[in-house]
Amino acid sequence: MAKRDAAQAIQELRRAVTSGERKSFYLLHGDEDFGRDRQLRWLEEALAPEAPDFNRSVFHGDRFAATDFLRGYNSYPMMAAHRLLVLKDCDRLPVADCRDLEPIVDFPSETSIVIAVGAKLDLRRRLFQQMASKGHAIEFRPPFDNQVGPWIHRFAREQKIAIEPEAVDLLQLYIGNNLRELAGEIDKVQTYLGPGQPITASAVSETVAVSEGGDVFALADAAGSGDYPRCQRLLHELLTGGEDPARILAMVVRHFKLLLRARQFMATSGNSRNGLASHLGVAPFFVESYARQARNQAPDRLWKALSALLLADGRLKSLVRRQQTNTMAVLLHALCSGDSPSDRGRSRSQG
Repeated sequence: MAKRDAAQAIQELRRAVTSGERKSFYLLHGDEDFGRDRQLRWLEEALAPEAPDFNRSVFHGDRFAATDFLRGYNSYPMMAAHRLLVLKDCDRLPVADCRDLEPIVDFPSETSIVIAVGAKLDLRRRLFQQMASKGHAIEFRPPFDNQVGPWIHRFAREQKIAIEPEAVDLLQLYIGNNLRELAGEIDKVQTYLGPGQPITASAVSETVAVSEGGDVFALADAAGSGDYPRCQRLLHELLTGGEDPARILAMVVRHFKLLLRARQFMATSGNSRNGLASHLGVAPFFVESYARQARNQAPDRLWKALSALLLADGRLKSLVRRQQTNTMAVLLHALCSGDSPSDRGRSRSQG
């Protein structure tokens, strides 16, 4: 089954259903549960049969009885054009039950519609392959970084909420790509501001609780700025909260790679804000911070820092938790002071 962007696939499905098209099967699957749940609710409302008490049934894959499902599927609707069967957690269906349901994809009913929903589907199973082939299938995956901003704009537009670009940038920074949390925070900010008020960056700063991902980003930013006291505080908070040291280090590595790229871009192409944002692949709202940090560090210092970070990244996974903590603390202090840990070690040994 060819993979398509979920937003595009959703638009196509909604246009088709709204125009009156009906498929025998709708398959909603993937790890991103917020979008999956929203689309399920929309389909249930759009496909709602007349006399729903008699013509709508919900089944669950972890407590499934194939005979009950087939009985409902093959029954004629009562005072309605079709029956609607919703199969939740279809990824939990045992193989035997999947095989028992295969007759419905071989000989689809003209009066029954199935919406099957699941997270990690085994698309090698014939049941799901045929549902996708003969119906409409959408895979829901967590968005990539460059897809989060457009999703926020689209979600706000659907909710008839005005939102400033800077507010979108901050939401992405603080929350990351968790769509359920993003939707919840947008609703919270709108409630705080009141109906009809546009969401601004200042409102986001005042009301949104920074997620772990945002704290990791803040730590990387503090390291790039040479602010060791802030690094020390954030590192302690993250590790106490159960954050993985390897993930923290990966974010710092990413940050210093961006600083090096920013330094190289500014040396050859000038200080265009939009040009730098495009080159780095970050929102323009954050460009000034990257540019300022890059200007304050010589290229050789950035290369040395990045080399030390990548070396530590390779070693960190083989260390126990206490050693990981100490390694991170020493590394961050060295980054902020401008020396690599190896330089410090050589100085001590020479002394």
